[in-house]
Amino acid sequence: MGKAGRFACVFVPMVLTILSLVFQIMVGLGGTNAKNSYLSNIYFLQANATTAAHNSSLINFPANNMTDPAGKTANGKIILENFYAIGLWGYCAGSGANTTGSLLALGQTTAQSVDFCTAKQLHFWFDPRTVWGFTGSFANEMFTSDLNNALNYYEQTASKWISTLFILAVVSTAVEILVGIGGLFSRLGSLFTTLASLVTGIFLWSFTILATVTYVGLGSAFNVALKNYGITFYLGRTMFIYMWLAVACSLVSGIFWAFSSCCCSGRSREPAFNKGTMAERTPYTYESIDGPAAQYHAPAMNNVGGRPTAYEPFRHGN
Repeated sequence: MGKAGRFACVFVPMVLTILSLVFQIMVGLGGTNAKNSYLSNIYFLQANATTAAHNSSLINFPANNMTDPAGKTANGKIILENFYAIGLWGYCAGSGANTTGSLLALGQTTAQSVDFCTAKQLHFWFDPRTVWGFTGSFANEMFTSDLNNALNYYEQTASKWISTLFILAVVSTAVEILVGIGGLFSRLGSLFTTLASLVTGIFLWSFTILATVTYVGLGSAFNVALKNYGITFYLGRTMFIYMWLAVACSLVSGIFWAFSSCCCSGRSREPAFNKGTMAERTPYTYESIDGPAAQYHAPAMNNVGGRPTAYEPFRHGN
């Protein structure tokens, strides 16, 4: 297998690794640009509050105990945004159509209009108590102990590890691509790339699993606590597709990197006759012998017993 074969072996895992990095970047860009409807529609979890305005227990609560970031109040009553889409570094909020279905149905709001996205923040976590300004006895009623425990875990542990693992996954994937260039020239380069792919896989798998478990559990806790107040949470279809596609590409590329490190040498095999000319003897052919053996002659058999006779080895006289 020559250089062309070596290139073919490395090309597939290299493309898959680049695709994994692209998907990771899309995850990081989700919820960062209010002017880009596609990016603002990439989120882990979305709070749908379109029906909250029709819930008397919510809108009759005095506005001085409920403050909205956009400052929307009317007649002493709070007016929530229709949706709050939670991304990796912040959230976006605005108006849009209602979404129906369960949390795991991966609902997607249609015809939504983003009013604003928050500034990007490392270790971001979404705290509805702060965002919606819920305080006092009403907040204690809305946010049960189970939900508060989930939010504390989300703030103190999950949010920090999610963002840290994501950064490590992106950096290690970029390093893997750079090391993979060396894999084009030798199996040793592929071996180092395989090790880099293993490190990337650990970070990426950990990030994806932790984010999935955290936001599925958090969404369930929100829905149990806030369902009576007309606020429903949904998982973001696009975000989870990008996350798991990144994992799949990373996994398959790692397998191909390992294959290229042991099975694609990149060296051309030279035929045996190029290393030295060797005459091949054709079997069952006569060759003359030069040497002492050639000087030996069989005794004449035409004069046996004093009388001439033909050479008949199996004939005996009387």
